[in-house]
Amino acid sequence: MTSLGSAGVVHDLAAAHEITSLRVVHGGQVVIAVGPQDKPIPVSSIRKSILSALFGWPIERGLVQLDSTLADLGIDDSPELTPLELSATLEDLLASSSGVYLPLNFESSYDIFQNTAASWPGRGSAPPGTKFHYSNWDFNVLGEIYQRVTGTALFVAVDRLLAEPLGFRDWNPLQHARLRYGYDPLGATPRFPNFAMQLSARDLACLGQLYLNCGMWNGQQVVPANWVEQSTRCLAQTGLPNPFGHYGYLWWTIDDTNESALPGGSYSAIGLGGKVISIVPADDLVIVVLCAHMAGASTQVAIPDDIVNAVRACIAND
Repeated sequence: MTSLGSAGVVHDLAAAHEITSLRVVHGGQVVIAVGPQDKPIPVSSIRKSILSALFGWPIERGLVQLDSTLADLGIDDSPELTPLELSATLEDLLASSSGVYLPLNFESSYDIFQNTAASWPGRGSAPPGTKFHYSNWDFNVLGEIYQRVTGTALFVAVDRLLAEPLGFRDWNPLQHARLRYGYDPLGATPRFPNFAMQLSARDLACLGQLYLNCGMWNGQQVVPANWVEQSTRCLAQTGLPNPFGHYGYLWWTIDDTNESALPGGSYSAIGLGGKVISIVPADDLVIVVLCAHMAGASTQVAIPDDIVNAVRACIAND
């Protein structure tokens, strides 16, 4: 068991960072729980890593290929995509490198990592697959692609293929799933919705443990093991400061040269405002952090290094 003193440090740091819920799972056992564990809250861009998990079986079974293009998949928008943009592949979208930069309906974009206004790339300025750019257009289109190639509504897939086998206890798709259409400063257009979800700390920890278990849960291969490995590798260099220097397929990944508190081989699902699942294979560890701030009230993104260090010190003393 984690000592009361070392766990107390984590509790104090969670309070200092205004963290609403924190859950630490080590060796498959909950060792620290701070705040409500059963309250679903909006998880923001954690939804993107959930979508990555869903793509494992369609790709494994050949329903769609990583080199399938937007043209192959019948994707278009308004204004119409150019031939160059239509050449972007499923892999480019999963790596947030589509090169599709449709005109914004805003004066400027938004840098979620620096909490500042930012310029939006010029249309056609980067060929598909050549430049990482965090774009909600890519992410939202992926939801539409998933539905087209599987014939299954995305929230039905979340419910049946993840929530049910993992035994989510706090998820109700009628209450906690919403399609949101509209423009946003990160490139979204009304054509493709944001698949917004609310989830609890303990249910998110199950997703993290699933990935730590290479996609296996209670003897069932819920996500293909090779997809877990492939999608959480350092596939794209982002040009952003650590722990955002590398990206997989809708997961933020850590290499061996990083300067963050997370060791190499770790990876995270991250949502704006302090919603994070970090998986640390080197320590057999899952950390979930949720901040229930109103949108825009917190610019926190990753788990603070002092909390990661305190958690790792706790489990080292088990």
